[in-house]
Amino acid sequence: MVADSFTLDIQRFADQFEGGAEEAIRGTSISLFSAIIKSSPVDEGRFRSNWFASGASIDTGTTENVVLESQSISTMIDKINGLQDWSTFTLTNNLPYSEVIEFGGFRDGPNTVGGFSRQAPTGVLRVNVTRFNALLEQEARRSLPR
Repeated sequence: MVADSFTLDIQRFADQFEGGAEEAIRGTSISLFSAIIKSSPVDEGRFRSNWFASGASIDTGTTENVVLESQSISTMIDKINGLQDWSTFTLTNNLPYSEVIEFGGFRDGPNTVGGFSRQAPTGVLRVNVTRFNALLEQEARRSLPR
């Protein structure tokens, strides 16, 4: 089961622009996905290491490896930049507790309060997705022809 995923389906946006749309969409995806990875709570580091970028086909994998935040982001950037079809990008975390990190449900303890991680009390995806339009506008201004 795919626990948490966020898909950018941007075909309507891309259809509005002749040039620069691909760069704007890739840049927006990288900015948003980087923010999600950076805001992921870290206990042992496994959650942050289990964000996988893909295209329209959702990555259903997990890893036991714990990598640095910069490595997770670098891997995601390489994947986004390497995909031929830039109309859909997906970021997925398939760890069984990813939904609990996003929506709460932890027992209170030293790293949790009110069912949420102290490091991400409002979740990870929802708080970053609210910034999507601003990120898209920023990238569009930078990438699209004037």
